[in-house]
Amino acid sequence: MPRLDIWLKGLGLPVSPALVPLMCLQTAFFTPWLPPERCYQLSRLTVWLMAIDNVLDAPERPAPRGPSALRTGSDSTERTTTDARVRAWHEVLAGRDDGGPSTDPVARALAEIVEAMEHDGRPELLAPWRKSMHQTLVGMDRERAAARTAAAGGGLPELADYLTHGAWTIGVEQQVTALWALMDEPDLPRRLPVLRGALRQAAIAIRLLNDLRGHQRERHEGKTDALALGLGQREAYQRAETAIDDCRRSLAPLTAAGYGSAVALERVVLWHARMYHRFDPVRPGRGDSAPLPGESGAAPHAPRTPSAHRPKETPPMGTAQEVLDVIASGEEYDGSKLAELFDRLEPVDADLLVGTWAGGGFERTSENAAQLAQMRWYGKRFVDAEHVEPLLCRDEHGTVFSFEDMGLATLREVVFRGKQSTAMVYDRLPIVDHFRRLTDDVLLCVMDKKGDPTGFYFHLTRVTETVPQPATDNN
Repeated sequence: MPRLDIWLKGLGLPVSPALVPLMCLQTAFFTPWLPPERCYQLSRLTVWLMAIDNVLDAPERPAPRGPSALRTGSDSTERTTTDARVRAWHEVLAGRDDGGPSTDPVARALAEIVEAMEHDGRPELLAPWRKSMHQTLVGMDRERAAARTAAAGGGLPELADYLTHGAWTIGVEQQVTALWALMDEPDLPRRLPVLRGALRQAAIAIRLLNDLRGHQRERHEGKTDALALGLGQREAYQRAETAIDDCRRSLAPLTAAGYGSAVALERVVLWHARMYHRFDPVRPGRGDSAPLPGESGAAPHAPRTPSAHRPKETPPMGTAQEVLDVIASGEEYDGSKLAELFDRLEPVDADLLVGTWAGGGFERTSENAAQLAQMRWYGKRFVDAEHVEPLLCRDEHGTVFSFEDMGLATLREVVFRGKQSTAMVYDRLPIVDHFRRLTDDVLLCVMDKKGDPTGFYFHLTRVTETVPQPATDNN
């Protein structure tokens, strides 16, 4: 912590030193298994993101006019403006400027950060980080332009456009992509499609929570946010909750397998979500911000914080790991390999199944896959051995409900392909679902349907968040 404080003050960055403990604490929470030097690099990046936010929120310095402007030339005149500073930061990120001998402390700080990332970061993962850094500058430029337009009596941006660029400027993507580049996790680039999709959901959720917490302050400062663009407080909160749920659902197979890239992203999401439930980090000492919907001093439905054990640097390999990766990516997988793996896996008991599980298939062309897609199947809920809701589906608004036109189900001990295990028996249909354990939170399953000799393979992932329920007359 003293090292970060010295760095901030030495450069003269426009960030309060009082925030240094918060920056260090959040980094330690994100990735407690990383070496201190790499945690320090992320803390510097977080301070820099706060610095540019403060610079771009400040009133712009006017460019010189008259004879002095002619003597100094157009280039030196441009560099006195905020636009010129932003262009210089882009140049540093692109490697075309090393930040010195710049008089801009933000440019010098960025140059040091870039140099450290190039030294310690994995080359194949630096490109996503650089892209996210460029995007945050582009997004902040758009926010400034929108503020100027609104101040001049012009129109406001569309909500979708605001959320796209607002997700770039909230800082989550820049932090997480930097962490990925600093990790030694094997084959991490192969998991990027899943990770980046989850990261996008996380950034949108945190942007909405930021807007909810800081709306009164930002309205006073003349800034535009999602609520100013017409999004209701309750709807904004529900959108944020749904995005976090989708993010964690996508990550579940990877976090269950112990991948540090997924664990870190989940912990970043939890930190920021819980922070905004408690205070506005821009004004941490003030309690005048309105509570978030459903808040009564603590976050509603507070999610379980993942344990801080060190993630596996060398995850399990083979077919089982391939299937976990496929589940995370949503791709298809060979049915014969699934059958072989299913027969090798351990059975499950009823106690393991209790809870709500999100489901998915390994192919999209069969009659069973088409029927589940048409129903908008979400997963299953196991209340106890005598009460199972086998067909949780989503309505047109995304709310999860139990589709019971085909009846419910029960759990029974069944011998299937040589192993006794808990299975799910439909009440009204000639179908039995059999389960095998990939991890405690991820199951490989097969639907044994009368008249279908091959079976339909699918997967279930435990849901640790509250699932959105349909409204009732009492609500």
